[in-house]
This record gives sequence, structure tokens and C-alpha cells, in this order.
Amino acid sequence: MFARSCDFRERSFAINCQDCDKLILSLLFDLPKCGSDDADYRNQSVPLFAKDSAVYDWGYIITKMRQEGVAEAIFHNLRKNKAEHLVPPAVSAALSEQYYNNLRRNLSIIGELKGILTLLKKSGIPCIVLKGIALAEHIYPAIAMRGMSDIDILVRKSELYSVDELLSSQGYIARDSSVASAINNPEGYLASLEYRKENGSTLNLHVHWHVVNSSVPATMFAKHVDIERIWEKAVPARVADADVYLLCPEHLIIYLCEHALRIGHSFDRLILIADITYALKAYEKNIDSDFLVEESRRFNLDRLVYLSLSIVKSYARAFITDECLKKLMPADLSIGERFFLRLQTANRRIRGSSYFIYLAMNKTFSDKIKFLFRTFSPPRQILLQRLRIRDGATLKSYYTARVREVMSHIFSFLPIPEKILKRP
Repeated sequence: MFARSCDFRERSFAINCQDCDKLILSLLFDLPKCGSDDADYRNQSVPLFAKDSAVYDWGYIITKMRQEGVAEAIFHNLRKNKAEHLVPPAVSAALSEQYYNNLRRNLSIIGELKGILTLLKKSGIPCIVLKGIALAEHIYPAIAMRGMSDIDILVRKSELYSVDELLSSQGYIARDSSVASAINNPEGYLASLEYRKENGSTLNLHVHWHVVNSSVPATMFAKHVDIERIWEKAVPARVADADVYLLCPEHLIIYLCEHALRIGHSFDRLILIADITYALKAYEKNIDSDFLVEESRRFNLDRLVYLSLSIVKSYARAFITDECLKKLMPADLSIGERFFLRLQTANRRIRGSSYFIYLAMNKTFSDKIKFLFRTFSPPRQILLQRLRIRDGATLKSYYTARVREVMSHIFSFLPIPEKILKRP
């Protein structure tokens, strides 16, 4: 329905795209204010909703909303605030279609997931549901607001073979590796298996045994994350009409911050900011900020949590106190970390850019060199699982593919806007 007509290479369109991006942020995080008739608001330097709707490239906006994973949340906000008039009717119709398609998909996934979670419960295997469906059912105001590409559950490592056997009995097969191989993955690397059925099931199930899951070494903090403590603090809940556990509020915020700043994400989509924003809002009265800070430090994740919450606050002015941020604030930030924050606040959310943070967390020169080496040359079993390779391809081809993958992220930083480079 909408074709993208905005070309970032042309300055005449770039200005329009910047306004379009600001409009998306406003619709997502600041709608009641945007819908206001207050004259002071409409006379601001960028009075987005005072402009004629024809000024905006709505094809670009619809495409960007979908890419950012927030089209459904924006439709919910428009409907809840009776603000559909702020967008053209065709845009509202497109968002409505996306919203209800996602609702049907989520309900289908829930129906299938219920059987798996019930079987785990009957088998005496506890699980913690992470992200996705847990956020849709317990954090977001409506289940259709949060799309999900997969379902993530955490089980104890000692239960992994039993879980694999149970899933195999239901037709789910690990696609990226096997329990026998993956269970020996070094700590701080991949700690999950992806299960799917052959028949095109809508359910894509990721079974984790550690909350840190990365092909780039995260040993700086993974070894400090006490999984048994996470289980100890987990809270009983119902997900997909089945008895499960959820992360306690403070651990959920820490986990979402770490997840959003993984190198493969780097806050590259607005949905990652929205997840943290809605979690903070949902648990506003239940989060113990002192415990949040204490646990962040215990897991050596206080740096990631500080940076994540600072980014979220800059976009959404979410429920984060300055006192909490002050307690989390590192003694100093590296040049790379400050550059990363400048990119983020300039709405340049580039996948791979959090590499600067990971590099800074490796304190010594020797550690940094090892980290760089392991980025391009991870352990063989990690590389095979990451690339989903099980055939007899040569070892050289594995590492050539890895180098191409890493270099593609590096080149995504270019070109960097001159105004960002010149900022102090």
C-alpha cells in the first residue's frame, strides 16, 4: 500500500525523514502530549502535529514502524487515546490490519506453547519464560502490542537432556546444534538451542540454560551472573494459561538491558526501548531501586544497565530516577562508550555499535586483544552453531563467513554524520 519514497542519500528528503522519525517516537512514547491542543506545545520548534499530514512520507513511516517492531504498539496508543485523526485514514487502516494480524499470530503461538509448558510442568521441569510472550501477557497493556519471532524459556542446565527428550517426543528438533555439543559451550557464549517442527509450526522455541547468550565473548560478566540466584528470586506466574516462572522485576530490567545491548542488537530497534519502558511502567511501584543497583553490580552488569537506562530515558523519559542512574553511573566512560551514546541520542541505532561497550569492559590491553581475536575467531563449536553448519564444509569457510559477518557490522557505521563526530 505504501512505497518507500524517502532516499537518505538526498538531503531534500533527509530533513523530511528526520521529522518522520521524530513523529514515530512521539506516537510511541509521547502520544497524549502530542494529541494535546495546548498552544505552547504546538508552537515548539518542531511542532510535529501542527504540520499538514501531507508533509510526511507516510510510506516511509509505515515501513519504519514495522522495521522497528512498534507498529502494533503505536496503533494501540492511537486507539486508546482516541487519536486516530492524527494519521491519515489509510495509515490507520494499515496499522489496524498489522495489529489484528499480530493478535491472531500471538494467539496461535500461545495455543501451541500451552501444550509445551503444560508438559514441562507435568514432567517436574520448571522453566522461566523470557521476553516475548511474557512481556506481551504481563508487561504490555494489550497482548497484540508485542510481536514475537520466537519464544525464549530458561531451564536448568541439569534438565537440558530431559527437555530435549520431551520436545523431541512432540516433534520439535534442535536446528542449530545438539544438546551433546552445545551443553559444553564455553561460558559467556551461546547458551541456547533453537527448536522447531518440520511441519511449519508457528512456534519457534529457544531453550536457554543461561541468560547470557552470545557468539561474541561476554565472559566479562557472564561468569558473574548467578543463575541459581535468578531461580531463587523468580516469581510464579501464568503464561499461555500454564504455570511457569518469570524473572523478578529487578532481574527482568537487568536482563532486558543486557539483551538490548548485546552486540547483535545494540538497541537497533525501538521495540527494545519499548520493552524496557513498559516493564518500568508496569513495575513502577514494585521495583526496589537499591536492589536493582545491588544486583546489577553483583552480576557485573551495572555499566550495561546504566547505559541502557540512560538511553531509554533519553527516548521515553521513562520511570527512572536520577538517583538510581547516579548510583549506577560508572566512574568513567571510554571514548567508544561516549561515541556510542552520541549515536543513540542522535537516533543512530546501529546493530553492532555496542561493541565499543564490550571492548571497554575488557580492562587490560591483553584482555582487549583476546576479545578482538575471539570476535573474529570464536571457538569452533560456537561458530558452527552460530552459522548453523552441520555438513562437511572446510574450517576455512567457517571463519571466512565470520569475518564477512563482523566486517558487515563495521561498515554499517559509515558514513557517520559530521555533527556527531564533532560533538564534545
